[in-house]
Amino acid sequence: MPKDYVDINTYLVELQNGNIDALASIYLLTKTKVFSTCLAILKDKGLAEDVMQSTYIRVREKINYYQIGTNGYAWITTIARNLSLNEYNKNSKITSTDFTEKEYLLSSENEASFNEMPIFKIAKEVLSNEELEIVMLYVVSGYKHREIAKILKKPLGTILWSYNNSLKKLKKAIKNKEV
Repeated sequence: MPKDYVDINTYLVELQNGNIDALASIYLLTKTKVFSTCLAILKDKGLAEDVMQSTYIRVREKINYYQIGTNGYAWITTIARNLSLNEYNKNSKITSTDFTEKEYLLSSENEASFNEMPIFKIAKEVLSNEELEIVMLYVVSGYKHREIAKILKKPLGTILWSYNNSLKKLKKAIKNKEV
């Protein structure tokens, strides 16, 4: 088992035992994965940041539901994913007229993050929400296909097929942009 998985589980147990300082360590170990999960679903940096913060509040509130010995990353990512889906569903009923809301994808203010890369923009254009989420969880967050299947509650074969199909779509889109 990788060291960071052991660390996250150790910190989650410490948090269960009342050590509030463990939450800071949990945040440092999981912030990139949680943010990329939120961003993959919401496609809005501001909302993703808000939901990310809500995720850690929920982790603190629901820490007694964490089962010792299970994958702490998957538990936290599932919370982030569920909160993101709730936010997405809530906001899908609202029509936005703010044309600058996706400005962060074009700005250079952020530190060379993945969401500024042209490949991310192309991926958002050609992939469905589910395909983008699978690619982000695998490529950016570093989850294994088996872990993604667990998080998304889908068969491993479906995740593998979707991931490979997404790569083919991206390759075709990139090839078309180069011409």
